Amino acid sequence: MALPGSLSHRLLGRIALFARRRYRTIFVITAIVALAASLLVSQLKFDTDVLALLPKNDPTVEAFRDALETFGSVDYLLVVVRIPEGALLEPYEAFVGELGDRLVELEQFLEVEYRLGDLEEMLATLLPTAPLFLDPAQLDSLGGRLTDERLVQRAKELKRLVSTPQSLATKNVIKLDPLGFSHLFLDRVTAARSGLAVDWSSGYLLSRDHRMLLMLAKPVRPPQDVDFSLSMLRALETEVADLESRWPEFAGPETPIPEVELGGRYVIGLGDAELIKKDVIANVLTSAIGVLALFLFAFRRLGALAYAFVPLFCGLVLTFGFSAIAFGGLSSATSGTAALLIGLGIDFVIVSYGRFVEERQSGGTLEEGLASMSGSSGRAVVVGAVTSAATFYAFGVTDFTGLYQMGFLTGTGILFCMVAVLLLLPAMLAWSEDHHTRRQRRPRLYLHGFGSGRLIRFSVAHPKATLTAIGLISLIAAVSALGVRFEDSVSTMRPRGNPAVELREEVANRFGFGFDQMMLVIEGETFEGTLEAVDRAATGAEKLVGEGVLTGVDSIGSLLPPLSRQQASLRWLAERRAAGLVPERVRTVFAGALAAEGLRLEPFAAGLDLSVRALERDRPIAVEELEGSSQAAGLLGRYLKRTENGWKSAIYLHPPPRIWRRAPPPGAVALADELGPGVTLTGANVVSEVLRTQVLVDATIATALGFVLVTILLWIDYRRIWAALLSLVPLALGIVWMLGGMALLDIPMNFMNIFVTTMIIGIGVDYGIHMIHRYRECVGRSAEVLNDGMAETGKAIMLAALSTIVGFGSLSRSSYPGLSSMGLVAILGAVSTCLVAITVLPAYLALRKRREGEPTS
Repeated sequence: MALPGSLSHRLLGRIALFARRRYRTIFVITAIVALAASLLVSQLKFDTDVLALLPKNDPTVEAFRDALETFGSVDYLLVVVRIPEGALLEPYEAFVGELGDRLVELEQFLEVEYRLGDLEEMLATLLPTAPLFLDPAQLDSLGGRLTDERLVQRAKELKRLVSTPQSLATKNVIKLDPLGFSHLFLDRVTAARSGLAVDWSSGYLLSRDHRMLLMLAKPVRPPQDVDFSLSMLRALETEVADLESRWPEFAGPETPIPEVELGGRYVIGLGDAELIKKDVIANVLTSAIGVLALFLFAFRRLGALAYAFVPLFCGLVLTFGFSAIAFGGLSSATSGTAALLIGLGIDFVIVSYGRFVEERQSGGTLEEGLASMSGSSGRAVVVGAVTSAATFYAFGVTDFTGLYQMGFLTGTGILFCMVAVLLLLPAMLAWSEDHHTRRQRRPRLYLHGFGSGRLIRFSVAHPKATLTAIGLISLIAAVSALGVRFEDSVSTMRPRGNPAVELREEVANRFGFGFDQMMLVIEGETFEGTLEAVDRAATGAEKLVGEGVLTGVDSIGSLLPPLSRQQASLRWLAERRAAGLVPERVRTVFAGALAAEGLRLEPFAAGLDLSVRALERDRPIAVEELEGSSQAAGLLGRYLKRTENGWKSAIYLHPPPRIWRRAPPPGAVALADELGPGVTLTGANVVSEVLRTQVLVDATIATALGFVLVTILLWIDYRRIWAALLSLVPLALGIVWMLGGMALLDIPMNFMNIFVTTMIIGIGVDYGIHMIHRYRECVGRSAEVLNDGMAETGKAIMLAALSTIVGFGSLSRSSYPGLSSMGLVAILGAVSTCLVAITVLPAYLALRKRREGEPTS
């Protein structure tokens, strides 16, 4: 059989004949290249940061990322100590205190917060400024506490308190605040750390049900540094194990040993990294095993497995080696590339080897089989690979980093697989032929059609019925496709089964705060101006709380009131002092009341001095006063940061649970707009709303660009626009069927699987290409030759589709919901485009030949 005369055919034929003569050279070169790529693969790292998958230059995403980095809302290691029901708190708090002190000394941590700190220091810092936190009603309440009658009543109350059983920490609070000023303003401080519950008798972060103690550790490296996270956790676990061995020193031998658990982004990141590794391994193994088993069943020859495995292995190794050079590692998005390439790359082997088997079964020689495989079929493989790669490269229009990387890596991997097939498959076939020749026997050659031949022959014999049925199915699918819903939560990218995620949610529930709050970030040039802007924003947010739009507001006002409120409080103090409220009189009256109750003044003297100083206050709070206290400074850092251009403050807005996950409340958006420049509303729901719009636009552009690229490439190949458009018919109808199937199976679109439409262009277009190429090769010959040729190509298409389904089937089992849904949607697309290709095209071409007066059977 002579090679076709076109340049592409001659080039492919020369490659096949070179592989025939020099297969040992090809094997050696392949081994060297694969070894070098394997060394690069061994250097791959795993990026577990979900935010890294999102657009880098989008202002909304950047504002969210900047807010998280500036105010440290999420990058904490959560250390949880569970308290058995009914157990005394003190031993477990002592355990946490000792562990916290040890962690502070470790080089892996910048700071460790497990209690508000020394209450004497906290009250010494805040009590002298207590009146400046109060609104007019609270100031009136304070004035009522300072009458002679109320001071006498307070002395009686103190006698009762010190006479009843109390913890040592509670008695210390009483001594430090004998007049009870702290109850007027400490509730504001309680809101710090997103409303973290605090045991004010001891200062420890204690859940409201007294079943969990919490430590917030700030590591020196980000959670994306997996190696650092591992070393940090090993150091922490060593300290925990040592303290657990000494537990009887804290509580005696019969008290249950504390149960210590870890959560937060560092542990989540490690869990995600482990899941990515498992996913990559599982995807490669299950895809490879499934596809090879399918290959063995279809070709009925054990040796044929090597024809699939070796080119695919080389393509995968080259692809991941390229990933190490181009990206330095794998993310949750690119970890599914292995399954994609196995599902796509096997198509090249199936179509090529299937054509070789067909030629040899018809009596052709090895050279004729290689020439036939590398002729029209080889050209179809090249065109299919280039068009598939082009559609994946169309992901380049998106700003979503993860999707761009996946598209670029998969597109490049397709080309690697194509080159591996074009070089290795002819070389392996030649080696096998020589091997069997030496044994004086021919290899068994067979290709199972899985019923595709009968389906094609039926479509050719009954074209009108076939096209009518396909049309009705397509109409139903098109109507159903209108019901596809869009799931735009970023949580769809979060893997299932990570215990650290579950622990974080439990902490949020037990401590009465959430990790999904919104933030109003306020920037100002001056300290005073920033505080005034914060007060205006907080006042507006409090109105939203009253309207039920928000459940809570948390701002710097809990620690540092705006200057206007402080000045109003200072005027109130000055007026009261002028009207006879003499601080020293308060001391004298209260000391006499204590003596009347038989209590000595000395234990309460230091605290009484703090209260007197509060009544003598004549100046606003300076930020330096708070920064001088380690406890107050720690709380202050949550809300206020110095910047190069001034100050930046965060107000935390807490929406009702499970209501505003997809978008921010309109009231909060209106508040941010009303506050004007310098105020930015951010949060996961804000990002989600913007990305939902952007991903739809990007998906539309990528799909349209994919269609345009494929059409141009097919027109260049066919030199006829009608043939190019005809090749796209299975693709177009297949996408409609895919969307209809998604609606019927209740599979929502999300940020990941929406781009499967673009991937299906790459997958589905190959089927139309192979069918049209075979038709053009056989046109002009007898009807029997044409029908047999299309039936044989249909076998390869069916097997290619089944291999894609098996390959994507492993992806559908991914721990990442986004990747899992991509696998399911891609399976629907592969099934749909395959069925349309082996029914619609044969039926249409048969009907066309009938109208031209040519027999079709």
